[in-house]
Amino acid sequence: MKQLAGYNIPLHQEVISDFIYHIRKHLQSKGLQYEFTVAPEVVLRNEDFKVGYIIPDISVKKRENSWNQPEMIIEVTRNRSWNSDIKKVRKAIKEVRSLKEVFVFNIEESECWRITKPDFDEEDGNCFSDVLRFDLKNCLRG
Repeated sequence: MKQLAGYNIPLHQEVISDFIYHIRKHLQSKGLQYEFTVAPEVVLRNEDFKVGYIIPDISVKKRENSWNQPEMIIEVTRNRSWNSDIKKVRKAIKEVRSLKEVFVFNIEESECWRITKPDFDEEDGNCFSDVLRFDLKNCLRG
């Protein structure tokens, strides 16, 4: 059976797992575990999309909302997918009303990049999540 190149490599899956673990740990430590929920690779089909759907590596949503209404998404990428993942999250934050911020983490360069609403500000190196009130760099292993 042929696999997709790059997406199921163990390091990619480990980093996704680390993000989910540390986000859940943060939510629990702040008493927010009943306000937000986090999951990997949930299909995001939304009436806001002009065409199609996306499957973010990680989605964070308010517990009472559907998975089609995430507050935040995270993409974990490598150098060769960096530009296409940035394009993917730009489209998502512009078209999905519920999204407040999106992140792309490059695991080869240890870089992060984000866009926030309402102004669609793009920032290199800022890993602080306004939604979670948490620096996502804390999710990455040393």
